[in-house]
Amino acid sequence: MFPWEHLAVGYLCYSLFAHLRGRTPNGPATLAVVVGTQFPDLVDKPLSWALNVLPAGVFAHSLFVAIPLTALVLVGGWRIGRTEPAIAFTVGYLSHLPGDVLPSIVLGGDASYWFLFWPAVARPGVDVSDPIVGPGAGAGIVTNAWYYFQNYLGQLATPKGLLFVAVELLVLGSVLLLWLRDGRPGTGLFTRFVGRHSSRH
Repeated sequence: MFPWEHLAVGYLCYSLFAHLRGRTPNGPATLAVVVGTQFPDLVDKPLSWALNVLPAGVFAHSLFVAIPLTALVLVGGWRIGRTEPAIAFTVGYLSHLPGDVLPSIVLGGDASYWFLFWPAVARPGVDVSDPIVGPGAGAGIVTNAWYYFQNYLGQLATPKGLLFVAVELLVLGSVLLLWLRDGRPGTGLFTRFVGRHSSRH
């Protein structure tokens, strides 16, 4: 999944979970969802694509990292009185992982879920010494991102791909409406941040 897809799915999951508990997403929790939905890629992509220190291309995508890390976030959030942002981060983070499995199924491939159990499970069908596909580890973030985006565009040209786009647009539109219904949480924090930053210049 691409960043906007992870964000939409994560916000949808968190908002529904909040409403089930009689809450409405607020600014800090929404910011935590944003960070949580992007966190695995913010860790793994630079470490692999730019710095070449993660030859498997995964670390934060592994359940062996995600589960203890989110448990620490929840405990830490509870101890400092920031339980709701901690819950939001956790929901966003954990929604990212199955989100990376879904496209391989929807677009007609085999389910690719090996990264959830790395390093106990190696990437299948690739040399263990460098199990990165595409330009490879150390090739740079822009080069790798462009490679995967081109592949994505090629997949979207298929009938299944067009259906995927239609469903994606429906989900994105629904999440936007949900965010508006929730009162546009996070815009106040963003406005204050921009105002504070601009006042310094």
